[in-house]
Amino acid sequence: MIFCARATRGLRRPSPELMARLGVPVGGRVRKLRAVEDQPDGRRELDVLIEGTAEGRPTKGIIECKDFNPRTTGPVGINYVDALDSKRHDVGAQFSLICSNAGFTSNAIRKAKRVKIGLISVMRKGDRRLRFAVVEEIYTRKVRFVSASLTLTGNTPINLNGVPFHEILYGTVPLANWIYHRIMLLIGSNPIVKGTFKASHALRTPLVFEWPGGSAESTNLTFRFTIEGAWFSHQVNIDSSAGIYDWIRRRVRVVPGDGQLEIKGINIYEGERISLPPAQELIRESFLKGEVDLRLVLSEGLPISGTVPDIDRYVAPEDLELCIPEVDAEITASSPTFTLSSSQ
Repeated sequence: MIFCARATRGLRRPSPELMARLGVPVGGRVRKLRAVEDQPDGRRELDVLIEGTAEGRPTKGIIECKDFNPRTTGPVGINYVDALDSKRHDVGAQFSLICSNAGFTSNAIRKAKRVKIGLISVMRKGDRRLRFAVVEEIYTRKVRFVSASLTLTGNTPINLNGVPFHEILYGTVPLANWIYHRIMLLIGSNPIVKGTFKASHALRTPLVFEWPGGSAESTNLTFRFTIEGAWFSHQVNIDSSAGIYDWIRRRVRVVPGDGQLEIKGINIYEGERISLPPAQELIRESFLKGEVDLRLVLSEGLPISGTVPDIDRYVAPEDLELCIPEVDAEITASSPTFTLSSSQ
């Protein structure tokens, strides 16, 4: 584990697990701690110098450690990012990080993101050497389910007029249970809070559905649903039994093995209503190894109960995709008049 030590202190050797979490190349090693490299413009002091081979090419990385006192010095500013940006070019580093015990200013985060310098903080619950708590703003959604409708398509027309939605069965189980389950997955997988959405599912094998007084063999089922809702912001403390907080990606990366991630100070029934979260919240990035993210949604009116029929295995795989290809303000911005009746 790397701990941000003052310049006069030694640093413990990073564990192989942590080096892997930081993206250090396989076979990488720490050559020097508090290293000094001779350069044309003079000697450059480095907190941590890592060298190894990645995909057959020599690779070098540097880590600067800032053990600031949050109360007296404040977070690490943009000037330290500028300094590391210069230093990494001087020593020919392929990757570089700043590990801070006091967080980073917003200007530092913006600059580091632009020049691709990593910003991290070590998280280890109960360790007094880590004096800074990660205080972040996270965003939750409160969503009300308004309505849903179903269309079945077969080799012959299927008329569902007047058939109660919950009385259409697959075997002995309501098809509505599968539809509500899919709706919840779609809401959870996309940053949506309002609008009407359509999901069509081609069946690889025709299925028979029954309802009082009728039945039909279907080759496709399509449902539509309408929701309304809003975004809410919360100031929270984030902690982990052992991990790293990535200030650029705003995600926690936990070390291998058993561990805990804690988000303190959140009440999903409360929060400050906002129109839209920052743009980064609307981007569905892939996860890096060990990353953990948490997206909370409080739903109302979605009747999820009972057994979910096994329809998925008969659906064309491409029709089970959960991510909506294009999202815009029409479906991601808070409903102007939305209020949630749920209470704690």
